[in-house]
Amino acid sequence: MRGLDQLSPPEVEHVLLELPAERTEYVSLVAELAGWPRRSTLSRRVPTDNEVDQLDRTAGRWRAVTLLDDEPAITAAAILFRRTFVLDPLYDTGDLLYAAWHDPTVNPEHARRLADEAALLVRTSPLLRDGSAVLAPDHLPGSWDPRPGWRRPRADADASAQRAWALRTALVMLHWADRLDAVVCVTRADVVNAFAIVLGPQLPCHAIQCAQPVDADQAHAMRTADIAALGSAWAAARALSRRRSARHLAQVADTLSGLGSGTTRQWYVVLGAASLPDPALLLRRVLNGADPHRQPALPRTSLRRKALCLLAALDHAPE
Repeated sequence: MRGLDQLSPPEVEHVLLELPAERTEYVSLVAELAGWPRRSTLSRRVPTDNEVDQLDRTAGRWRAVTLLDDEPAITAAAILFRRTFVLDPLYDTGDLLYAAWHDPTVNPEHARRLADEAALLVRTSPLLRDGSAVLAPDHLPGSWDPRPGWRRPRADADASAQRAWALRTALVMLHWADRLDAVVCVTRADVVNAFAIVLGPQLPCHAIQCAQPVDADQAHAMRTADIAALGSAWAAARALSRRRSARHLAQVADTLSGLGSGTTRQWYVVLGAASLPDPALLLRRVLNGADPHRQPALPRTSLRRKALCLLAALDHAPE
């Protein structure tokens, strides 16, 4: 993005936070991100079937879905998976462009959002450049989303809004993992806790200890240095996980355990069901501050396959 990947993340933040003073440059950058004039700013950007098919045809069938703001998950996935889909919060920036056109001054919250997310892209750039990580839409389908156009709540928003957003994030990850035949990989505590709501209790689960690179540069170097051994492990894990069988879950865990070297983190390999509570109704319950598990039980929404998740152990820091 305009050479920003040649700068450090703090430098990127500084450059983008200075841009609002240069309105023309700011609008031009946001227009580029929003894909204008090819895409309208008056409606939400929705992934096309062709976009999804292109992502699904990406080489490397042992694959993970991670969040852009979850660097530990991205760097661990670089070792544990052949391909990583990183959900891109800048996929739909039409609202930023519309505001930049019509507001009398550049919205400082929008400038901060752009700077923060661009800096995260730069931190991930070593893995994006080598192709081991690929950006995917941070998008929840309309049938799952009770609030189209919903944005991340402010840090001072009430607890119900924060909890609902974490649940929405878990659902986005689960949706794309299902669409792309991938494994959810997450360390963010709020999202890990949200998966307990989505997946339910008493699921097949195995603990593993895996390498935790400190950043994308180290992950790229570790991956490159040990690609042959990692490739064999990835192929074995893919073969074992295709049927999403509880009988093979321990073997998947054994295959992943111990990959890489250096600092490690504990994870849980969790196998969910082939359905989940209706996402839109579940989100409404949490937004309303209600118990998501209260009676009556919500109707179930079918998935293409059982959910397979790699969730960080919240009671174990990297060692």
